[in-house]
Amino acid sequence: MIVKKPNLLLLLLSIIPSGLAQGLTIIITPWYFTESLDASATFSFWYGIVTLIGLFWGLYAGVIIDQINRKKILLVINILSFSICCLIGLTDLLSVQNNHLIIFIPFTFACFYYMIFFPNLYALVQELSVQEKFGKINSIIEILSQTISILAALICGLLLSGSDIFFDFFNINITNVPTWELGELFLFNGFLYLLSYLILIPMRYKKVTRKRIPGLKNVIKKITTSLIFFKDKKHIFIYGICSQIIFAFLIVELFTLLPIFVKNCLGEDLVIFSLADVSYCLGAIGAGLITIHLLKFINKIDLTILLIILSAYAFLIMILFQELTVFFIASLIIGLTNASVRITRMTYFFEQIPNHLIGRTNTVFNSINTIIRNILIFCFSYTWFTDDTNVVFGYLIGIYLLIIFSIPILIIQIKKLIK
Repeated sequence: MIVKKPNLLLLLLSIIPSGLAQGLTIIITPWYFTESLDASATFSFWYGIVTLIGLFWGLYAGVIIDQINRKKILLVINILSFSICCLIGLTDLLSVQNNHLIIFIPFTFACFYYMIFFPNLYALVQELSVQEKFGKINSIIEILSQTISILAALICGLLLSGSDIFFDFFNINITNVPTWELGELFLFNGFLYLLSYLILIPMRYKKVTRKRIPGLKNVIKKITTSLIFFKDKKHIFIYGICSQIIFAFLIVELFTLLPIFVKNCLGEDLVIFSLADVSYCLGAIGAGLITIHLLKFINKIDLTILLIILSAYAFLIMILFQELTVFFIASLIIGLTNASVRITRMTYFFEQIPNHLIGRTNTVFNSINTIIRNILIFCFSYTWFTDDTNVVFGYLIGIYLLIIFSIPILIIQIKKLIK
C-alpha cells in the first residue's frame, strides 16, 4: 500500500484536540476528588476497579487493532468520547444535586480510550512510515503529545482556579477570566474530540481488514499467536515488561500520590499541581529532541536501564527535600526519562516486531503493566497514605520497584556481553 505524507500529517494533527481533551480530563478528576471532596482514597479505589476492567479491554483492543481498519477505530473512539463528554457535561450543568460518581465517568472512558488509542496510533505510524524514520516519528509524537499536555495543564489551572488565583502566582495582572464549572469543561472536551474526528475524515486509508469485531475464540487465538512470537523472542518479552515499570508507577503516581504530595507535603494547590505537569511535559519535549541523538552513541537497552535508574533518583530527591524548586526539577527529570524510554522502546519494537503483530504484542505488555498498576493502586487506596506525609512511603515503594525491574534488563545485557 502506497501512503503519502499528507495522511501521516493528518494523523498527527488529529491527536492535538483529542490529546488536549484527554489531558484536561486526567488533571481535573484526581484533583477534584482530592481538593473538593477530600476523597483521594475513594478515587484510588474506583481507579483500581477501572484499571482491573481495563486488563481485559486492553487484550481485546490489541486484537481489534490488528484486524479492524485502524482509521475507523480512531473515528469511532473520538465520536464516542464526544457523545459521553457532552452528555456528562449537560447532566452536570442541568442537575440540581451533583452526583460525584458521574464526574468519574469521563475519566473512566479516558482510561479505556488510552488503552486502544496509543497502541493503534503506533501501529498506524509504523505502517505509514519507513524504518529509517521510526525514531524521528516517535520523537515527533512525543514532542507533540507533551506540548499538548502543557496546554492542557495550563488551561486546567486557569479555568478551574480562575485567572486571579492562577496569574497571581506569577505576579501578573490580567483581566479576570471566570472559573468554569466542571460541566462546562466536559462540554469543551466533547467538542475537542469532535474536532479530532473531523480532521481524520479526509485521511486516505483503505487497508483491507475484517468488517466485524472479532469474537472471543478469535481473540484467544490471536493473543496466543503473539505469545508464540515471544516464546522465540524472550529477550523482547523481558525488555517489554520491565521497561514499562516507569510508565506503571508514573501513571499511578500522577493519579493517586501526586495530588496528596502537593497538598500535604508541599502545602500547595491546583496551580502547583498543574505546573508540575508543565515541568514534566517540558522534560518530555526535551526527550523528544535529544533521544534520537543519544541513540547514535548508546544502544537502546543500555539507555533504558540508565533512564529507569535516573527516574528513581529523581523521585528520591523529590521526597527527601520537599521544596518547590526541587519538586519542579524532579518533575522535569521524570518527564525527560519517561518520554525517552517510550521513544526508545517503541523504536526498538518497530524494528523487532512485524506490523501485523504490533497491536497485540503492545497490548500484551500493557495488560501486564495493568496488573502491576492495579496492585499499586489498591495498595495506595488505603487512607493511611492520605494522612500527614505518609504519601512519601508510596514513593519509596515506587523507587524500589524501578530498581528491581531494571535488573532483568541488565541481566540481558550481561548475557550478551558474555556470549
